[in-house]
Amino acid sequence: MGKKYNSTGEQVSVMEIYLAAATGGQICEPGFSYCSQDFPKSLSHESTNLKEIIFNFGLESIIIYTAVLLKKRIVVYHHDMSTLLKTVRSIPAFVSHRDPSSTLFPCIDLHKDEILNLKSYASYVAGCRDANVTSSDLFDVFVHLPAREISIASNARESMAMTRTHKEIAFFLVQLSQNESLSEQQLVTAVSAKTNDLLEQLRVLATTTTSEGKSVVTLESLRQNNFPHTMENFLFNLAVAEDIMML
Repeated sequence: MGKKYNSTGEQVSVMEIYLAAATGGQICEPGFSYCSQDFPKSLSHESTNLKEIIFNFGLESIIIYTAVLLKKRIVVYHHDMSTLLKTVRSIPAFVSHRDPSSTLFPCIDLHKDEILNLKSYASYVAGCRDANVTSSDLFDVFVHLPAREISIASNARESMAMTRTHKEIAFFLVQLSQNESLSEQQLVTAVSAKTNDLLEQLRVLATTTTSEGKSVVTLESLRQNNFPHTMENFLFNLAVAEDIMML
């Protein structure tokens, strides 16, 4: 599109190319062609680095995993743009059964308009190259890439409390990241399978059916199982995130 704009200087011609790709899945221009079928979705994880993220943060990776799972506000900081973009793009792969496109902000500036826009979302993964973001109220979980540190905002600590299940998943993630023979795609698939196991346990608790025929979890069904407080709290928040909690 850049070449088209340089040659014509017309925004309309650029929009025509964009629409051709978005609606028809292909572009045919002199010296350049594109077909969406040449880029299957199965290749999407080749540009993520979830394995590297887990390897670098070790057991603390479970904090990022949990934050994505519970639809928290995650802000990632790094001064290097390429590192920041790849990491922000990779984090949603922790929970690959959801579409993150509407809540993914690869790089934000701390301008008033951008901050107001970000605050209009209940959850997101946002990248920032401004170190001042650490003193803002934009996050529940803050990932400082250069320092390899993860911090949880005070308002999110109760809902982010770790359980025995978290510990088991944390060790599972680390073992995956240390397996040199495991590709990025295989790792993402393995994490997805582990998440599905967790969600299946949650669905077992969805014993109430709404008037619309939807199975939901209730406080009563949670309490009947006599879970430890932290586990009950986690399952409650997970059910809310999955939109199967009767409030």
